[in-house]
Amino acid sequence: MPTETDRNSIGTSVTEEYDLLLIEAMAISARIANELANGQFPAGLRWGDVGDMTETIKALRHVSDRMFAEGEYAPEAM
Repeated sequence: MPTETDRNSIGTSVTEEYDLLLIEAMAISARIANELANGQFPAGLRWGDVGDMTETIKALRHVSDRMFAEGEYAPEAM
């Protein structure tokens, strides 16, 4: 049984909360992967679209670095 310190402000256990967040993260990542694999290029590509994709890559790289302890999250960088 979870102790008081294992519970967050809404009363779920740490494990339950983590599981809910993991499910949400998996749904988001599947949606992103599907769009990247099957989405269509914007009609009439412009430099703004390149900027948007650059920002997308930066955000995805940040998540990847945190998950895999790379980049600024690498042990030697800490």
